[in-house]
Amino acid sequence: MNPPESESRSTQARRTRAWLCACAIVAVAGGAHAKEEFLYSGEPIHPGCVHALAMEQGDAFPVTTAVSLEGCATSERSRAKVRFESDRLAVIEDDALLGGGSFSYRVLTQLDNGIFGLAIRRVLPGGEERVSLAAVEIVNRPMIRDGSIVRLQLMELLGELWIPHMDLTSFRSAGNRVHFVAGSGPDRIERNVDFTRLGRMRK
Repeated sequence: MNPPESESRSTQARRTRAWLCACAIVAVAGGAHAKEEFLYSGEPIHPGCVHALAMEQGDAFPVTTAVSLEGCATSERSRAKVRFESDRLAVIEDDALLGGGSFSYRVLTQLDNGIFGLAIRRVLPGGEERVSLAAVEIVNRPMIRDGSIVRLQLMELLGELWIPHMDLTSFRSAGNRVHFVAGSGPDRIERNVDFTRLGRMRK
């Protein structure tokens, strides 16, 4: 609504400044919770690095809980060629690394606390598909290198949940939760997983 014609220019100016300041405060507050991309050095994190972290089906807890993104980026793992499928799956097929088949992941969501929710798909050499959900976090940890303290960027696995016969294309994210379909025909079920709870598994 426009101010009345009788309002002085100085009053209008004060109101305008107050409105601009309020917008700036809101922008700063919103920026404090801005979500980050699942990237390292400006590129999507290589599936080989996620593979180094992911659990094997049947594991009760993660064997490897953290991977140095710098170390992985310079290792044989990151030399596997990556292709991106239409549903934003980052896929690798590397016999030396996987022993056949393929490994892929897709980012489903990011929580307010920075935890990423991933869907992970493994296609075994015989064609069997296995899918899981994983909660991971990108953190900077102090490390000692050559007598000096440096901060390394690590990807940490907080928890992983295997879902038999999951339809990877059915995922729908809503905040901290993800909705998906598992099974088919009379065995078809719809499920919801809360990544906040999944992120507490390791703790």
